Amino acid sequence: MNVYKKDFIKQLMEKYNYTKSSATSVVEDFWSVLTDNLEAGNAVFFYGYGCFDIIERKTRSCINPQTKERCSIPAHWVPRFYPGNTIKRAVKKWEDNEKRGLV
Repeated sequence: MNVYKKDFIKQLMEKYNYTKSSATSVVEDFWSVLTDNLEAGNAVFFYGYGCFDIIERKTRSCINPQTKERCSIPAHWVPRFYPGNTIKRAVKKWEDNEKRGLV
């Protein structure tokens, strides 16, 4: 099941009794501050949850599927998320329940 932004906001409203505007504001403000830091080149750490970081991808070559021509992709920077223990445990719990047929 995929959870989209509107679903996430609805869950905040139901679980924590936010109004729709305040839940939307929390989500928008969080991503705004996160992207501002990434634009400044900063890594963002959430103890136990993970880290948003920027890494450099090396130059690589590939084949254009339409022309079958070999081309080069230059080195560039990409965002990367490294999950922390809390996130890893949540996924492990889901995996264990899935294997036992509880999901």
